[in-house]
Amino acid sequence: MDNSKLEQLRSDFDSVSRTLGDGLRRRTPRLVALVAKWQKEDLVPGLSDLDFRVICDDETSGQDWVEVDRAVGEIHLEMVRAHPEWNRINEHTAGAGLTVGEAMDGRFHNPEYAAWSVWWGEEEWYRELDRRIRRRPFDLLDEHYHLSRFLGYYSPYIRGIDPPINLGRFEPKYPLHSRCWHYFAPPMLSAASLLARRNLSGKRRGLSWLHEAGHVRAAVEAVLHQVDSHYETRELGDPRRLGEFEDFLFTAFAELRGPVRESVRHLPLPPTPDPAALKESLSAMVSDPLSTLIENVRFVRIRAGRYHFYVNAPRHFEVRELMAIELKWARRLNHGIFSSVRAILEEGGLSPAECLRRLEIEVDPVQAEAMEFMADLSSRTPQDPDLRQLFQEAVGRFPHYYRLLEQSLTRSLERVSRRGA
Repeated sequence: MDNSKLEQLRSDFDSVSRTLGDGLRRRTPRLVALVAKWQKEDLVPGLSDLDFRVICDDETSGQDWVEVDRAVGEIHLEMVRAHPEWNRINEHTAGAGLTVGEAMDGRFHNPEYAAWSVWWGEEEWYRELDRRIRRRPFDLLDEHYHLSRFLGYYSPYIRGIDPPINLGRFEPKYPLHSRCWHYFAPPMLSAASLLARRNLSGKRRGLSWLHEAGHVRAAVEAVLHQVDSHYETRELGDPRRLGEFEDFLFTAFAELRGPVRESVRHLPLPPTPDPAALKESLSAMVSDPLSTLIENVRFVRIRAGRYHFYVNAPRHFEVRELMAIELKWARRLNHGIFSSVRAILEEGGLSPAECLRRLEIEVDPVQAEAMEFMADLSSRTPQDPDLRQLFQEAVGRFPHYYRLLEQSLTRSLERVSRRGA
């Protein structure tokens, strides 16, 4: 594919960012910036999407987030209707929302911040955040984050795990893109970060660091060759060569397993070198419930707009697989938030309603119905014939549910603060 066509496709990322950012700014004064995971050099034109986070100012209230959420869904729907050529970039709405102050709060450090890039809006706040990340010692939290990701991908490529969605004419290239850029580069970035003892900023930076340090050079070179050739290689469309390429990439994991395990300084890992046992050990380690709670609430803030987009998406946009993914998110967020609250309350076995009572949060009948509805939705299967109708109903019910979760975060912060005083 010639460079001029690639550059045209690359410009679409800026067009999408500008459309969303300008549209949100017209609807809310709270907006500060749009950031997305990965550096701009990490995005592959025609095959990558944009995974936005909405950054607002510190005056943003729960009601403000409801309005931002609604606007995100409406603007996204307008974009997809008007620009089918952006379908892949617009695979889903922004994933999370947080304030500048929350991002800067050292209590809730997230190693993911190092891989962010600002696509729209103010940048000085992120430059300061980046300076803080670089000064911060690489500690137990960073090790847990990166080792979990490295071990989470530690297996030969699982076919069918990453279905192609809204790729249009680039769908034949997706098998290679999935293997190289979704299931090799991210865990390699985590391996590099562990070995370098700092949070590296993106996929290419992680691969470059490994290559420069003498690790898995052949695999790094092979993956970068695929990406830089826009997957127009001998493996494209050849199942036998693709299988051989999969096997070759997995050898890099095996080669790095020992050095990565030995790089860990703070995590109390068992002596076994077995990746599955190490992964199980990491899962059993108790993380800070307040950090987990605030991370999950950030994702809850931008959700009803996604439901609105999915149930109203035009025919040229595939949503079936995306709704199935969204069901997993509903279960994850509902379970994760109340598990964190139980840990903060130091009372296991409480129901969601009991958690709210312990936090002295009043629940009106509409909010109670919304909680029951979201619990029911999260229990459904992707094959449920009523799924689209349920997501449509969730658009109206979700804000009532969300406000309870935002109050849960506020009360939990107050409780932990009093406990530490």
